[in-house]
Amino acid sequence: MNKNQKGEIRDIIKSQTRSIEKEIELLREKSKPISPDISLGRLTRQEARQEQEISKKILGDCEARLGRLRYAMGRIDRDEFGVCKICEEDIAYERLKILPESTICIECAKERG
Repeated sequence: MNKNQKGEIRDIIKSQTRSIEKEIELLREKSKPISPDISLGRLTRQEARQEQEISKKILGDCEARLGRLRYAMGRIDRDEFGVCKICEEDIAYERLKILPESTICIECAKERG
């Protein structure tokens, strides 16, 4: 991978990181406990709890991805960035543009199922 491509991937990581950080802020608000003093009907309270649980799950997924993106940013200047950890072949540039935190190539990902 050449310097221009790494620069482009770096910009993608920064952009995706900012986007996920904003999403995490919103999800944290949605995941806050429902105050018992708020007047809600029984069904509405159940729906609010279900929505809260969904938000918590999405929040966890976003926080995990944010960690992977930060890890990728820390490795981007190393020689092993963009190299599959399994087969040690280059990860396709197009894959890294979509999932810059990828550590394995498409072929190895397919084999892992």
